Amino acid sequence: MHFFRPCFKRRLLHIPLILVILCVSHHEIFSYYLNTQNWSSLRCDNKNECTRILLVADPQIIGNNEEKYHFITPFSIFDSDRFLQKTYHHAFNFVQPDLVIFLGDLMDEAHKATNEEFNNYVRRLFNIFLSGGSPSNVRHIWLPGDNDIGGEDSSVTKNKIKRFDRAFSQPSLINFKNITFFKINRLISDIPVYKEKREFYNTDEIFVGLSHVPLMFKPSIFVDKVIEKMMPHLLFTAHEHKSMIISTDALLRQDFQIVPVTPKDQQIFEFTLGMTDMYEILIPTSSYRMGTDKVGYGYAIIENNVLRFTVLWSPSRFTQLKCYFYLILVIFLFIILYKCFICPKYSRIARIVKGP
Repeated sequence: MHFFRPCFKRRLLHIPLILVILCVSHHEIFSYYLNTQNWSSLRCDNKNECTRILLVADPQIIGNNEEKYHFITPFSIFDSDRFLQKTYHHAFNFVQPDLVIFLGDLMDEAHKATNEEFNNYVRRLFNIFLSGGSPSNVRHIWLPGDNDIGGEDSSVTKNKIKRFDRAFSQPSLINFKNITFFKINRLISDIPVYKEKREFYNTDEIFVGLSHVPLMFKPSIFVDKVIEKMMPHLLFTAHEHKSMIISTDALLRQDFQIVPVTPKDQQIFEFTLGMTDMYEILIPTSSYRMGTDKVGYGYAIIENNVLRFTVLWSPSRFTQLKCYFYLILVIFLFIILYKCFICPKYSRIARIVKGP
């Protein structure tokens, strides 16, 4: 009896430890790998003519000053940065991209940051997305969003634009194989200077517009100017924190068809560019801190004039954090039961065995 009691108690104490190991191992390691098994692969018929694109929207890395509960800011930053780093790493390895396009709102508080804070945010951003050592042949395209240079909660200024351009210096027109990518800044109504005349039906060169703020989703005089001047075959945009595909007749632009993209079907979309329709694809946020479970990365390939697209949805961090919360409750209850019932019971047994 004296030998059985401490052995049994030690085994009981192993239960919460085992639960913690299983839960943490699953949520922090295995869930990310298992999640990739649900992703759809996109085929390339001819690798030399195929461009693989990974699209990152609204990572909005957390700033130092505006967390609702400021005392948890260090934990929030650590957890959010780590989630972005892990999900991006798996998406990058899955896609093996030629291009990675960041569609703005890279930093949550950059539009209000001091120069020192801004530089620290940029270093964190590079540490999250570039620390793995991207191959030298992978090109990166960076766009500003309203949280980077202003436009919603604060005004856009020349200093904010210059500061962003210094950190992410590159031209507004970028050529890659048979594709011309051009940056659109709807926040300041700016598009690149392009003097050549284009025909929409000419697909020898594919024109792809990149904008943080959606265009066809929110028509305006500026949007009409972009389309008439640049005649893009395709637009990649962000800002709405959700994914959808908008299409319209490239010349008439009267009726718009909107197709939501959700994690339910893991669908692959395929379109022939330069036929009749122009397409705008909204990329979902990559950060769970945007208040949605539907987070992920856009994955597109362009081969000649054929576009294939899908979303690489990330695992739900909210679900994982809820699991940790319930696990803490279970362990807390276990400790209470252990102290109240199991320890006193075996203390009485020990006194009986030892005698008076």
